[in-house]
Amino acid sequence: QWYQRRVAITAGVAQQRKLQLQQFVQATKVLLLTYEKVYESKEPTDLAMKRMLGPQLQYFVNCMLTKFNFKNRVSVRALKFYADSLLLLGELVKAEEALETAQNIAFQCFNPTDLDLFDILRDRANVLARLGQKEETAGVLEQCLTIIEQLDGEDMLTKESELLNELAQVHGNIGNLSYSNQLLERSLSIQESLFGSQALEICDTLSRLAMLRNKMGEPTQAHSQLQRVMRIQERHDVPRHEFSGTLCNMAAVNAALGEHEKSKVLYQSVLATQEKQYGQWYPEIATTLSNLAMVRMALGEYEEAKDCLERTHKIRSRIYGKNHPLVASTLTNLASVIYTMGDMKKSMQLNEDALEIQKACYPDAHPLVAVTLKNMAMIENSTGNLDRAKTLYERVLMMEELIYGELHPSVASTLNNLADTVLEQGETAKAAVLFQRALETNEIIFGKDHPDIARNLNNLGRAFKEMGDYDGAKTKLNKSLEMKEKRYGEDHINLVPTLMNLGDLFNLTKQPHRAKDVLARGLKICEKKIGMKHPDSAKMLRLLGNSFYLMGDLATSEKLLNKSLDILEGVYEGDHPYILATRADLGACSRPVGTRVF
Repeated sequence: QWYQRRVAITAGVAQQRKLQLQQFVQATKVLLLTYEKVYESKEPTDLAMKRMLGPQLQYFVNCMLTKFNFKNRVSVRALKFYADSLLLLGELVKAEEALETAQNIAFQCFNPTDLDLFDILRDRANVLARLGQKEETAGVLEQCLTIIEQLDGEDMLTKESELLNELAQVHGNIGNLSYSNQLLERSLSIQESLFGSQALEICDTLSRLAMLRNKMGEPTQAHSQLQRVMRIQERHDVPRHEFSGTLCNMAAVNAALGEHEKSKVLYQSVLATQEKQYGQWYPEIATTLSNLAMVRMALGEYEEAKDCLERTHKIRSRIYGKNHPLVASTLTNLASVIYTMGDMKKSMQLNEDALEIQKACYPDAHPLVAVTLKNMAMIENSTGNLDRAKTLYERVLMMEELIYGELHPSVASTLNNLADTVLEQGETAKAAVLFQRALETNEIIFGKDHPDIARNLNNLGRAFKEMGDYDGAKTKLNKSLEMKEKRYGEDHINLVPTLMNLGDLFNLTKQPHRAKDVLARGLKICEKKIGMKHPDSAKMLRLLGNSFYLMGDLATSEKLLNKSLDILEGVYEGDHPYILATRADLGACSRPVGTRVF
């Protein structure tokens, strides 16, 4: 009797466990079906639904893996959706861990060419990219490509071209621009063979190729390629709101060409279309506002740029919560605008707030963490804390070399920043070495005709000027100007920094008439391209005022310096270094000519 009772109890427990399992499976299927309905949506209400379902998915995933030891297609799907809900909260590390678990189950349980395995790998690659783990991202995408290449059919060729595009994006971010171009050309060839040269399906790849050309310093070719995209979309009567991506790309290329007003008009057009189509709180509206802010900043419209970014912050905080990586990126951009407006204290606070969010979301060495630290270094530099600025730049440099290796545009950019600080510390020879290393890095990446090379030559010329090597400075600056004129024409805004340095060099070498001609040209470009309320216009006026001082025309000098001061005081607050320097020059107008006052 004891044995029979024991058997009956065991059978009862087994039956109860089986019933629990059936109920659990049924509840899981209902939850997954509910989530699937909103999985690809970006509507604010659906995003809120996904966030609400996240804790339930977490509970079901834990039960599957611990209580019931489920390792099948259902558990993989649950992990996929759980990772998606974590991404909405900015929990990138946890999302990647969930997808890695799903990937391991899929490798154990699925056929090596199963498309569900492919989907999980692709999702994980996306998260790894956002975590800044670019080499790992490329490796996972290569696994995806291996799966697709073993499968036949037009759909598989389409997926192959999509993967090639994603892999090209990763290699472009790593700095392998030539290989990225090869991958995109291969993708385009597949798509044109499937759909023809005038099909909508090729537009995404054409746009990617255009933006890669822009990154490679070929904005004219990029512009031409985007015009082809627009002709295709117009031919197929693409709705205006679906046209927005192309218009935003065209706006970015116009900005690279120095046509910031055209860029602004395009972004404003996209913004109006998106607001009409989606309302005020759609995620893409925040992206457009952020891009518009950067263009307004380039035009010197700092208050308008600040307004755009504050609105971006409200949208992203409402959709994603206040601790999301996109919110951190918005804070970093806002800090840059406020830095340019001269409020160093507030800018530093915003960067610190962004860094706190990023540290919770990303690994220690992440590209966006490096950007925030670089911004903080710029503030330290501008407020005279040169040792702290140098320490931060050196930290960023180590981080970027760890992420990208030594041959990457971001590394070259940080070398330039570090050189600027070292130059201000009076270590002109060391600054020249750093500027030279940045130049050589960019020459290896881009070749010798890229716009970044012209900028590097301008920086080297400035270092030579400060070292007192005026002949060397003149050679570098003239070469920089020649390259910029060849690429952009005679009146492009990118010529202004080199014209400023040349003008300053001529003032230093007591050639004020030559300085006047160069600086007047630069001022005319500023007036045409960015207006007379921009800090660069004020800097040009100040240098020109110094030229007239050296020529003995103190009245004109005073007039120009006052104009410069009026602009600067309208942009910056308090005792900004530019304001103090201009006031000092004004004070010198009452003294005899003969000493350098700038």
